[in-house]
Amino acid sequence: MSQFEVLMKRYQGMVFSQAKKAFLTEEEAEDFTQEVFLKAYESLSQFRGESQFSTWLFQIARFRLTKVFKKKKLPIADWQEDITVVADRSKPSVIEILDKEETSHNLRTLVSKLPKSYQMPILLHYFENKPLKEIAADLNIKLGTIKSHISRGKDLLRKWWSHEIEN
Repeated sequence: MSQFEVLMKRYQGMVFSQAKKAFLTEEEAEDFTQEVFLKAYESLSQFRGESQFSTWLFQIARFRLTKVFKKKKLPIADWQEDITVVADRSKPSVIEILDKEETSHNLRTLVSKLPKSYQMPILLHYFENKPLKEIAADLNIKLGTIKSHISRGKDLLRKWWSHEIEN
């Protein structure tokens, strides 16, 4: 398996879960996800490693999303209104997704500072929506240990996050 395939496998859940919130059908979300990874593959030589791969990938997804909505001739100011009318109201609008990018980036930065034993279970559970039992099996770690690592990691994140907000 190539390194890109490993990265794709690791991050496709994150991109797809965000795409499902922006598009009306799963088919559109799947197409968008494939388009993002195709663009990432084509642009891989431009990745300089100055940020995490996930941050770079999310930037590509954001740019592609903007392009899709501009093609549909939806002015940026009207996205929220148009999406709210058509989409399921329990899902956040495109504007809300884009506004959360900075928060998501800050959170990912904090997660990357966690000890490795906490980091992977949190990424898999909260960013890729994997069930705890699957994470335990994938990492070959007992379920109770996974729960403990996630709990301790979340405690550290809360502490660091409140410190970030104060500053």
